Amino acid sequence: MRLQKIMDVFFLLCMIATVTVGIVSCNSNSTTTTAAPGGPGGGAVINSDSVITATIQAIRQQSTGYPWELDILVKTTQNVGDLPNPTKDNVDQMITVKTDVDMSKFNVGDNIQAHVKYTGDVPKPGITLYLFNVTLQQASSSGY
Repeated sequence: MRLQKIMDVFFLLCMIATVTVGIVSCNSNSTTTTAAPGGPGGGAVINSDSVITATIQAIRQQSTGYPWELDILVKTTQNVGDLPNPTKDNVDQMITVKTDVDMSKFNVGDNIQAHVKYTGDVPKPGITLYLFNVTLQQASSSGY
């Protein structure tokens, strides 16, 4: 009976040690992380960036989280340095992005240039595409 008690305590100590090592190794990630620039996000995610041109398909003001949510049709995307490009597979596709940039001066149909990166989002956890450094692109005249 006493041997069984010692074995149970030994097993319990081994389990605690295993869990502790697992938790420590999960928290010591060496991946470069960054917080979202501004806005209510702030979850750390892999540092990423892209420069896109896009056409605004929908603009929605939000009451929680980032103040604006947009559906945009990505026309072009460019890498920024060696950072992962979160929009590399989205050319000619519509994506949803969130931003704290004041979008009240923009309209559906406007062509924009902007940066898009991954960021954490509040209140629901997860990874969000964050739009920043947004500029309106002037329509080009083709002379036809």
